[in-house]
Amino acid sequence: MSGSEDSSTASGQDAATAVDGSAPIASRPPLTGRIHYLVGGTLPPVYKAWVSHDLTGPGWRLRQAMRPPLLLLPFAVVFALLPGQPAVRGIAIGFLLVAGLGLGFATSSYFRNRRLEQHGFPPVLAPQDDPEDEN
Repeated sequence: MSGSEDSSTASGQDAATAVDGSAPIASRPPLTGRIHYLVGGTLPPVYKAWVSHDLTGPGWRLRQAMRPPLLLLPFAVVFALLPGQPAVRGIAIGFLLVAGLGLGFATSSYFRNRRLEQHGFPPVLAPQDDPEDEN
């Protein structure tokens, strides 16, 4: 063991476990895991505390609303590279990102419940009963 390693990593234990080894400490997933989560993927159970905080902690609605514009950024770059007047390209990009943000706010509760269920948590809001389903 070199002086740069600590005892927990040298013994093969995960550095994200508590000192007594009982429960994992909430740590952020790596960049690739966050990107996977951004596009709708499920994270491993070790990140359950992080997912719970992301979906129920302060600022959850803004984080949920920012996901669609982030997913639309590659399309905005393509629109920026198309030939044409800069004003037209700017308006198209602005509309794309503002529409994505609006859709993000409009659907944030639905997708939060979906993500909570996806990671094994109960939904925060019960789905609305559809009167047509009672027939």
